[in-house]
Amino acid sequence: MSEHHHSRRLLYIVVGILFLLSAVVFYVKLRYLNFSLDDRNSSFYQVDADLSFTPEPGKTVRIVLALPDVTPGFCYGLGPADGKFRILGQGIDRRAELELPPSQEEGRRRVIQYRFRIVRCEPESQPAVPPRVMPETMVADSVRIAGDALWKQADPELRLSPPARIPALLRLLGAATPPERQKLSIRGGVEGSVAGAVEILNRHGIPARPLAGIYLDEKHSQQPPSLFLEAYYGGAWHVFRPNTGEEGLPPDFLILQKGERALFEVSGATGSSVRFAVTRVPVGAERLNRIRASILGERLLPDLTLFSLPAAEQNMFKHLALLPLAILLIVLTRNIIGIQTMGTFMPVLIAMAFLEMKLLPGLINFTLILTVGLAIRFWLSRLNLLMVPRISAVVVVVILLMQLISVAANVLRLPDFMAVTFFPLIIIAWTIERASTIWEEDGPVNTLKQLGASLVAGALCYLVLSNSYLQYLLYTFAELNLVLLGIILLLGTYTGYRLTELVRFQALAVKR
Repeated sequence: MSEHHHSRRLLYIVVGILFLLSAVVFYVKLRYLNFSLDDRNSSFYQVDADLSFTPEPGKTVRIVLALPDVTPGFCYGLGPADGKFRILGQGIDRRAELELPPSQEEGRRRVIQYRFRIVRCEPESQPAVPPRVMPETMVADSVRIAGDALWKQADPELRLSPPARIPALLRLLGAATPPERQKLSIRGGVEGSVAGAVEILNRHGIPARPLAGIYLDEKHSQQPPSLFLEAYYGGAWHVFRPNTGEEGLPPDFLILQKGERALFEVSGATGSSVRFAVTRVPVGAERLNRIRASILGERLLPDLTLFSLPAAEQNMFKHLALLPLAILLIVLTRNIIGIQTMGTFMPVLIAMAFLEMKLLPGLINFTLILTVGLAIRFWLSRLNLLMVPRISAVVVVVILLMQLISVAANVLRLPDFMAVTFFPLIIIAWTIERASTIWEEDGPVNTLKQLGASLVAGALCYLVLSNSYLQYLLYTFAELNLVLLGIILLLGTYTGYRLTELVRFQALAVKR
């Protein structure tokens, strides 16, 4: 008994230390480091541009990257991950430049990262700068003929104004086949559509230029730059979306480059490309980093904070930030309420798949796969197969079911159901196997109860995991996980009745 009391006392001491440490760190962040409980107005965007290329042996690599243009509602700030970059020019011609010494390693791909920050600010009304008069460019007769044909097709009677004619032209270019688009530009895809529209509009007296930028959205991991068309008429510049012709700049869109000049240029290398990752960083992280630098020095452990990680990795940790809270929910469900789920943490994994699919399509897909999978599993039991081959067969069947659901969703134009591939494949196969075993041992009623409880728990975990404010709190104030850990440890000592058991034994209590 003394040993039991000693272990219990030790547990309480550990939990007390966890709570105290969490409270101290939380208070210091709020009081002295400028961290805030506001998840919107107390952060800035960190943008990482990853340029990948293969250096040519013996040649100096020169990298030039366009920096953000003036976008209404956003302000640009310097913050390069590699201090070797130089800033050249200003305004829309502002660029970051880096030169790398010749490399003797042939065929090895390199990645250089440039980091800058974007802060929300009050939009300033700026007068539209009229386009410069550009000399008429010489184009081949085939290009001119193809452009004139599309121009007349967009407006056969030549009566439409630019706000109506430009979207019609963009929709025609979007619907054109690759051979038809190549008559106007050798580029393919959206880039070819924008280049073709620019060529046609400029020759018919409407100044136009391409516009490149990125979405300030943490869900777009490693996103390529997006292209739009900008045309000048009525004394102002107007932005149009390629292929659809929709007018207007999307919300939270950051302009990086305007005009024909390339978004990035790499010389002395081949196969160059650029991808962007965006994440939101608390303002207090900057003060924390400065304090770290003053204590440890700039060169000693320069990336000691979680907020120093690349944007893509930070976004991944943000997805995982709420998992401890969802796990605590499962512990409460099983140990305090007394609801048995199909597998301990299967509802949490299923809820993570629901995040990509939305809740209702996720529940329908999961129920459908589980129902058909159980039917196949019962049929396989008649063949007297060994366990590993049987489960492997179930995995293959689940894959085929996912393919069938995706194809059917594509035919029926149900895009939410096409994300069925986000379900954890092996977990579903084991769930089917476990459900069939419980069905044979305890009957269908207990099996359906556990499956229903798993779906309810998964839906509750989804509501937790999809809460953006809770995600901000548990990622920004990661010390709160120590509180969750302490609560889980305390729940591990609970040996009393569960709530379901109180209902279950209520009849005995009444008889007494």
